[in-house]
Amino acid sequence: MLNSMTPSGRSVPATKFQADLNVRFPPLPRTASEVARLLSDDSTEPNLEQLIEIVHADPIVTQLVLRRINSAYYGLRRRITEIQKAIALLGFLEVSNIVLTAAMLQLREAVSNPEQEHIFDNLMRLSVGSAIYAQRLSQWLQLPYARRVFTAALLHASGRLILLYNRPDDYEALWYTNEEGALPSADAERTIFGVSYLELNEQAANAWNLPEELGLMLSKLESPKELPTPELKTQAALVATGSAVAEQLHLTHHDTVFLPEQARLLLGYTLTEAQLIERLEAERSETERYLQMLLKGNGNGNGNGNAEA
Repeated sequence: MLNSMTPSGRSVPATKFQADLNVRFPPLPRTASEVARLLSDDSTEPNLEQLIEIVHADPIVTQLVLRRINSAYYGLRRRITEIQKAIALLGFLEVSNIVLTAAMLQLREAVSNPEQEHIFDNLMRLSVGSAIYAQRLSQWLQLPYARRVFTAALLHASGRLILLYNRPDDYEALWYTNEEGALPSADAERTIFGVSYLELNEQAANAWNLPEELGLMLSKLESPKELPTPELKTQAALVATGSAVAEQLHLTHHDTVFLPEQARLLLGYTLTEAQLIERLEAERSETERYLQMLLKGNGNGNGNGNAEA
């Protein structure tokens, strides 16, 4: 019997779990899959012209990009109305972030109560926060994976969102057995659903026609040493570390950062463990401000109310 308390103060209803999960993957918008492929290609410089073409073909994303550049967060004196100029000012990664975040937000349709909305919001905060920290780690360690891990981190909670999308009531009950904000373990998900977010990450990547290596990496976030190449092991460690930091600083709201076991693969490059922790903690305030702006600006009106779009 589950009797944890939800954020509203009421008990989570007892839920009869069934392990015969018949997974449905909502379609990923073409705009998002094309942008994900652009981001996953580290062999060339970011192609802004191609990104402009992709965004211009999607009126909804075009509107989101223009809304973002004209938000109070950026503080421009003149309103921007041309998508080309907006993309040039925002930059490749920022526009890609808008596109992929908007795609993930479509999964919100499955939630039906404030507790499930709270879970969804936390998973979105986890996704975006992880992308920021993974990108920063790659840059600080002078590794050539900033775009690739940014993409992977944005999508690394897809499996959890898929579970919430398919079985919202059951995932709600599982979520609230943990400390407020703490993520359910992969083992707990397997016990209840017969599958965890890790396997679903790879299945979602396949269903959405994303690069095969991306899906494989996302399935091994908790065991990066099992990946076949040093490059993939390092990328998985960057994403896993970014995810742990985002969970600690923006979901459970810990005062200090504790690096996960996967971070051992990152030590010995250019910074010590203490230096990494110091830099990560220094990013906290700006990342929190950005998360509130981004998620409210992409159509999530359930933030803390102090983000201005």
